[in-house]
Amino acid sequence: MGSLVRGSLSFVSVAIVESRLRRVIAATLPASLCVALTLVASGCGDQGFFPTTVDRGADFAVADIVFDENYFYCKVEPVLFMNSCGSGDSGKGDTVGGCHFTTTAYRLTDYMPRVGDTCAGGIVPASSNFPAAARNNYQSSQARMKRDPGLAPLLQRPTQNQVHPRQIFDLNSPDADAIRQWATQFSNQ
Repeated sequence: MGSLVRGSLSFVSVAIVESRLRRVIAATLPASLCVALTLVASGCGDQGFFPTTVDRGADFAVADIVFDENYFYCKVEPVLFMNSCGSGDSGKGDTVGGCHFTTTAYRLTDYMPRVGDTCAGGIVPASSNFPAAARNNYQSSQARMKRDPGLAPLLQRPTQNQVHPRQIFDLNSPDADAIRQWATQFSNQ
């Protein structure tokens, strides 16, 4: 009978040990995983398994493209106003005042006299005192211009190559050519 009790006790003790071991593993497994992940993550980076940066060289700089302001005032802004891009054209189904003067993120502001009215042969008279409305139109338009006019919303939307309520002018029109030409009129600042 003594061996039967001893065998039962050893079975009970194994069951107790297994139960305790399961609790210890369950309690420490999340912590163990965290430690393991921390060790792996600390091995990443410039000196670890995976680089986190790319050596850009000694004189790395991102050039800011600034499209010619005078060209905008003499050629592009007149195209925008001539085609009623700000006010809309009720004869073509636009809500009066419901276009780029009021309803979209691309805002134009009407002002008089326009800078383009003073252009002589496509050249803006020497002045840096342009009205705030003119500067706002330039900055809003420049933000929608790209060196590749095929990617420029300023050209692609009014020609309906990108989403726009209606076609304002044809991609092969003189108006489109003025915007396309602006893509070549830039400097790196």
